[in-house]
Amino acid sequence: MIYQNSELIWWFLVIPGLCLIFSMGYIYRRKQLEKLISIELWSQVVSSLSYTRRFWKCVLLLAAIFWIVLVLLRPQFGTREETVTREGQDILIALDTSLSMNSEDLSPSRFERAKREIATLIDNLKGDRLGLIAFSGKSYVQCPLTLDYSAVKLFLNDMSVGMIPTPGTNMENAIRTAIKSFNTREKKFKVLIIFTDGENLQGNLDKLAQDAKREGVAIYSVGLGSEDGEPIPIRDDEGILLGYKKDKEGTVVISKLNSDLLKQFAQKSNGYYYQARNTNFVSEDLYRDISLLEKKQLEEKMHQRYQDKYQPFLLIALFFLLIECIIPERKKAK
Repeated sequence: MIYQNSELIWWFLVIPGLCLIFSMGYIYRRKQLEKLISIELWSQVVSSLSYTRRFWKCVLLLAAIFWIVLVLLRPQFGTREETVTREGQDILIALDTSLSMNSEDLSPSRFERAKREIATLIDNLKGDRLGLIAFSGKSYVQCPLTLDYSAVKLFLNDMSVGMIPTPGTNMENAIRTAIKSFNTREKKFKVLIIFTDGENLQGNLDKLAQDAKREGVAIYSVGLGSEDGEPIPIRDDEGILLGYKKDKEGTVVISKLNSDLLKQFAQKSNGYYYQARNTNFVSEDLYRDISLLEKKQLEEKMHQRYQDKYQPFLLIALFFLLIECIIPERKKAK
């Protein structure tokens, strides 16, 4: 036998506490009665008084409380088999780790905002297999497809700007890495979400959109940043600002969101484009749109579940309470 709510076992301490209260009440009432009437005259003056009946009523009440606490602990024994089916999509999230993602037109930065959006999306997902891809000039799988969302979050926390030394924003390489990582011949149930500022995009995006559509990959892109742009800060290991990135002529580089190109690519790949702003999170809209897609059966398992067996204990408690109510506190006076 196991107890589902074993943390409530301290409720049994109520019983000795009530015993103490009942005992103190008995002593107090007896002393008060002794002050008014001599013990030898009790049988004549208060002939209906019965401490024996009061004692047994207290015992029955305490017994009922004992069984009620057992009911609250939810005793379980005996098992039954259940078939649990998990449905969802295969979702890969590609996160841009290029240096421009350090720009701070989104609070606290484009990259940190992207990580918060992804973490919120993970909290909302149910039943989908999830994986992570890091990309800049090159790309690689940070976390393969898995149902373990806590593991995905651990890998997400380890991601940082500049973790891939090759500069640039090679979205083509990231998408081709994703197509290989889905590792299934099905032409649907595949979702790729790309978080990027779209700056310095490399690759033939038109052909890439056609290839993704042919493989059944729905691509959703999230634009991070602003069209006006923001300089790229350079900080030391302690986060102290050292300056801003400059080009060969010594001019401060302004990083701008390439929203037009990202919108065009989303349309060509049967996907959607979202723009993250300081005033709203796009993860909720993203989750809503993904949840409308057709889902496939990802997992089916047989689980053994313990059965609740509190009913007999509840009947015993009710029985004691019923007897306690039936027994009168006083006996018939002669």
